[in-house]
Amino acid sequence: MIVVALSLEKKKLSTVGSTLALCHLRNSIIRSKIKSILKRVVQDIRTYCIAILLFIGFNIVVRTVFHAFCPFLIITGFPCAGCGMTRAVFCFLTGQFERGMNLNPAAPFWIVWIFLFVIDRYAYGKNSKWIKVLLGIIVSITMVIYLYRMLTQFPSYPPMTYYKNN
Repeated sequence: MIVVALSLEKKKLSTVGSTLALCHLRNSIIRSKIKSILKRVVQDIRTYCIAILLFIGFNIVVRTVFHAFCPFLIITGFPCAGCGMTRAVFCFLTGQFERGMNLNPAAPFWIVWIFLFVIDRYAYGKNSKWIKVLLGIIVSITMVIYLYRMLTQFPSYPPMTYYKNN
C-alpha cells in the first residue's frame, strides 16, 4: 500500500515537473519571439530614421503655416482620398463606427491592412507579395470611394468640403 502511494506521488511530481518544464520552454520561446520582433522594429526605425524625421518636420511646419496636413488640400483646396482617415480610424478603434464611416468609409480596409502588414512584417519576419497586392486593392477601393463621395457629398458634408483659403 505504501509503495503504491509513493509510486502515485512520484507520478504526480513528475507530471508537475514536466508541466513546469513545458511552461518554462514556452516562456523562453515567447521571449525569443518578442526579442526578434523588437529587433525588426528597431532595424526598421534605423533604416527609415531620416524619412521619419522629415515626416515629423513636414507635419509641424505645414500644420503651423497652413493649419492642414494634406499637400493636395493645401494646394487645391479640395479634399483628398485620405481626408478624414485619421479621425475615422480613431473612431473605429474607439467603437464609434457610424461616425468613422461618415468620416472615411475606407478606414476599415486600412485598419485590416495595417494589422496584416504588422503581423507579416514583424511577427513572421516576411515581406510578402500578397501584402503588396492587397495594398494595391485597398488603394483602388479607397479611390473608388473617394470618387463616389466627391460626386455625391462634395461640398456639403465634412470632410468633403472645399477650403477656399488654400
